[in-house]
Amino acid sequence: MSDTIQYLQDDGWREYPDQLRKQTRCFYKRFDTPTRCHCNDDKEGLQVCAGVSTWDDGRESVELDIAGELPDESWIQLKGYGLDRNADIKAILASVPRLLAAWEVLANFNQTTTKP
Repeated sequence: MSDTIQYLQDDGWREYPDQLRKQTRCFYKRFDTPTRCHCNDDKEGLQVCAGVSTWDDGRESVELDIAGELPDESWIQLKGYGLDRNADIKAILASVPRLLAAWEVLANFNQTTTKP
């Protein structure tokens, strides 16, 4: 098992099968957020997913993503990808707060008071 996967498991990330990314090991973890996903408002926080891929040269990469329903019932997905394949998993996970901050802006954007 790679150090990246071991770290995610030790840090409370849970593995799940992703039928669209069969070569990627996928993990999720919920984070506290002021705004919940509209259709999952019975669950605290927001779920962040981490996909760990191993390349032919033996190096790993990690993609982070958030998907959620907005109050107007539309959906958004935020991805953190192209992350440094040589970076430590802790450095990669340091970008989770940035994705969560972007979620908060989009989830609380009021179109009626914003002018083009």
